[in-house]
Amino acid sequence: MQMFKYLLLIATLFFLLSGCAKPPDKSLDDTRGIIARAYAAGAVQYAPGEYQLAKSALQAAETQIENKQYKKASRTLELARRYSVEALRQTTERKQQLALEQQEIAEEKRLAESAKQRELKRQAALKKQQAKKNKITKLKQSKSAPVATDKVPPVVVKLELVDTVEVQAGENLAVIAARAEVYMDPLLWPLIYKANRDQIKDPKEIFSGQILMIPRDKSKVEVEAARQEAQTLNLFQPLN
Repeated sequence: MQMFKYLLLIATLFFLLSGCAKPPDKSLDDTRGIIARAYAAGAVQYAPGEYQLAKSALQAAETQIENKQYKKASRTLELARRYSVEALRQTTERKQQLALEQQEIAEEKRLAESAKQRELKRQAALKKQQAKKNKITKLKQSKSAPVATDKVPPVVVKLELVDTVEVQAGENLAVIAARAEVYMDPLLWPLIYKANRDQIKDPKEIFSGQILMIPRDKSKVEVEAARQEAQTLNLFQPLN
């Protein structure tokens, strides 16, 4: 009889304790929310193992709640939360790593393209420089070619205008412009300066041995403008 009362008391306490226990609804909602965030972030792709463990733990907890095993469900939900948080962390780190790798690849491509463009510009500059040298060489050769004396008029000697000149020691642009074979006018030095800007940085600084182009295609308006510009600047002393 006493044993029966004892068992009845235990059964009553168990019933009361079970009746007082509440389902972990808030914990369940929180866990579902974290797993949903992990899914939205791409955990299925970037952290599939941790994500699947979190889902399995959540499903087990839901089953335990249906069976009113609330304490077990609480522990299982805690496990599901840990897995889902880890899945979210791994996903974030993996995506950041991929973004850095893509940036590095893009930077490598940019540097390669920049180096390619520099090389193309260098080759183009070399071609242009070589073409100019070839032109100057041809002009020199044409000037130094022997002239048949029997074809030169014996009485009249005509002065030939030149397309290039070699700077002599002590010369400036005004002196060169005043040469008879150039312009015979020192005030036309701006024409020579503008035609040779690639090798003359300061019109008052030219060097012995430079080969300068002499433009011959200028109109009367351009010639007069050059003369007025020279008078205005007055960089060189008047020639005696």
